[in-house]
Amino acid sequence: MTCNCSEFQKSTADLQLLNKSILDIVTKLDEQTSMLNRAVFKSATHCGCIEIHATKQIYSPHKSLEENQKELDTHIEGELCPKCQDKIIEEMGELLFYLASMCEALDLSLADIMAKKYQHLKTLGLYNLL
Repeated sequence: MTCNCSEFQKSTADLQLLNKSILDIVTKLDEQTSMLNRAVFKSATHCGCIEIHATKQIYSPHKSLEENQKELDTHIEGELCPKCQDKIIEEMGELLFYLASMCEALDLSLADIMAKKYQHLKTLGLYNLL
């Protein structure tokens, strides 16, 4: 089953009953971000399917952005097990729900926002991150 951003946003508007206030939506969006972070961290600390080895990222001013990018690390070792993957997908879906709800409450188009950001990324490329 496929769904475009506009359909998804419309569905959130139809289903948003108890948390229709922008105050509720902002709070739920923040809460859901924490839930997603927790699911990622529990994959490492509770399940152990992934390990997080955070170290300082080494960036050389003598190399190009592209060369430096290839040497940067995600700090993740291993792969998500099916259970952790399902949980993270679920939490990401909830986060998207509240993001789309915020767009709907503010009369913004999630699809337009994504298209604008995509164009920005394509235009600036790696320089977008500087």
